[in-house]
Formats: sequence, structure tokens, C-alpha cells
Amino acid sequence: MQFTNARLILPDEMFRGSLTVRNGRIAKISREAKPKQRGADTLDLKGGFLAPGFIDLHIHGGMGADTMEANEKSFRTITEFHLRGGTTSITLTTVTAAEGDILKVLAAAKPFHNRSLGNGARIVGVHIEGPFLALGKAGAQNPAFIRNPVAREWKKFLRFGKLVTEMTLAPENPGSLELIRALRKNGTIASGGHTDATEAHLVPALKAGLNQATHTFNAMSTITKTGPYRHAGMIEFTMAQDEIMAELIADSVHVPPILMRMLINAKGRDGVVIITDATCGAGLPPGTKFSLLGIQARTTENVAVMDDGTGLAGSTLTMIQGVQRVHQLAGAPLVDAVRMATLNPAKQLGREKEFGSLATGKRADLVWFDEKFRVRGVWVDGEGKFKG
Repeated sequence: MQFTNARLILPDEMFRGSLTVRNGRIAKISREAKPKQRGADTLDLKGGFLAPGFIDLHIHGGMGADTMEANEKSFRTITEFHLRGGTTSITLTTVTAAEGDILKVLAAAKPFHNRSLGNGARIVGVHIEGPFLALGKAGAQNPAFIRNPVAREWKKFLRFGKLVTEMTLAPENPGSLELIRALRKNGTIASGGHTDATEAHLVPALKAGLNQATHTFNAMSTITKTGPYRHAGMIEFTMAQDEIMAELIADSVHVPPILMRMLINAKGRDGVVIITDATCGAGLPPGTKFSLLGIQARTTENVAVMDDGTGLAGSTLTMIQGVQRVHQLAGAPLVDAVRMATLNPAKQLGREKEFGSLATGKRADLVWFDEKFRVRGVWVDGEGKFKG
């Protein structure tokens, strides 16, 4: 298949050209917008944007379906909804729950590892968010299930190997350093989140392998003061340390535009990954009520909130909306915003040689969108999954 007359978004530049796909891989990238030799299957994008498919490292659900339901039907609903927002690779994300419920998700996802269901995004893994969090930063996680990490429990999770792509934990909890080392040995992202950690906890955590921050600014410690002395929290540590990749819920509600801009200025275009943190309310009308494993929540016009009004309950975001808001509200160049949704998460997964950018030989995971950021088409491994 040949895509012509497209504004191709590469990691460092954007130009008008064409792209050829063969056997599910990108075979050729050309600066000729309308090549003289055209294949039988040619699609003229008429100046639309062609980007790598988006990669969402943190997503709980959509269209009423929740990862915690741990079944193929729910996974299909989630991945098909988010594919229409330009996402081609997804890490299904759990919430803080009983050990058995997390194991059920892992067992249910295992047969679909690195596969797409129907017209859905590829399931590249599972992000275990909790249960090893800080009670004081529970947020929309059920505090009844929060506990300290114990090897006999987390070793059961890591028996699923590469399926576990990320775990969110509070680095200050007893036993966290051993867990961080085990996660990194497994090739899993060790992400600090729902945490009250200070610099005293975070320095050894960084040495142990901590390499990401979960939904930066949300459920996260900041500067504290003992007498006349100030101590950095997880927010400041994330912005200061190059080794820490910062997740960003780019809905402009969880993180207002001025804070999005501050984070991007501090971390640079290589230090941020756009995520949705979408819950099962994503795609549903405002006012729809739902539950996050016992935490009652509802959708609004632009986010999800806890039903008692005490906090946010994940987002209703799609990745194309996140890219748009980082570009238009935070002021990042479009090339950089796309990079934060593609190449950066691919690098965190250790799969940047496989996908995450437009380059010959990589998987043909592609999203076509117009100037109004409407997704017009999505391809996974060169196969058309959606046409808008």
C-alpha cells in the first residue's frame, strides 16, 4: 500500500511526502508527495498528517469496559474504542485490588499478548497500578486494598514475564527497593506514583532502577519543609532527574496547561510520555456513573470525577486529544507532541526498533489525522483497522 501527498511526522521533522507499506512493514519513505510510480493500492491523504500509531502506557478502560473485568470482551471493547483515537499499542492497566483479581487480569491478557483483537489496538502488556501505594495518596484507588510489597505476592505477578510492562508503586514503602530491582531485571518499567516519597526515599529508588513517574503532578508528593529546610518530593525529583520519564495525562484538567508547559520545559521532548489514564467512562455521555472497584465515579464534560466530589477518577481522554492539547495548549511543536505519544513510550518499553516512529523496516502502525485532529484512518501492521 502507498500513502501519498501526506505530511509525514518523523521524530525530528515533518515534511510532505509519501510512504509505502509492504508485508506489514514500512518499506519506503519518500519526499515526493506524488511519486510517478504508484502502486495499485494508493491512498492520497490530500495533505493530511501521517504519524506513527500512538502508544498508551496507562489505560484502564473505555465505553463502559474495565481492564479489571479480565475477559476478552472487555479487552476488545477497550482496544477498539481507543484505536479510533489513534492508539495502535496499549498496556491494559489494573487498579489496586486483591492479589487474585490482579492475577486474573494477567491470566486473561496473556493469550492476547502482542496481538490485536478485532479492530482494536495491539495489547503490548499490562501495567499493574498498585497495590503497593501510599495510603495518603490513594486518590481514586481503593485504600482497602493498599498494602506494602511482599516478595511472595509480587513474584506471582512477575511470573508472567514480559507481559508485565509497568508497575506503579510508592518508593518509600518497606520492600520497595527489592521490588524495583526485580522489575528492572524483568525489563519492566518501575514507576513512582501514588506516593508521599521525599528525596531521601527517591535517591536509593533511582539507584535501584526507578525510571518513570506515574501521572506526574497527580497523587504525588511535592516540596516539604522541616524547620527552615526544604525537601524535594516526587514532582521535583521527576523534573530534575533525566533517568525518570514523566507520564502526562494531557487532558488539561489533571494537569493545567501552564503545568504541562512547565513539565515539558523541564524534561524536554525526550522526557515526557503522553498517557490517557482513561477509565471505563471514556466515550460515555457526561453524567454516566461507574465504579472503580468500589470507588464510585461519574463522567463530566471533559473528565471523570469521584462521585463524592473529592477528586478526579481517571480521564475520558483519547490519545489524539492528548497530542492536540500538548501541541495547542502547552505550545509544544507537533513533531514533539507526537514523539511524546510514540517514540518515547516505545523506548520505555524497549521496543523502539520495532515501532514508535516512521522508519523503514518498522511495523506499519500508522494514524492519519487532519488539521482539526480528527482521526481519518488507523493501521496496525499495515492492516486497516479504522476509517473515519
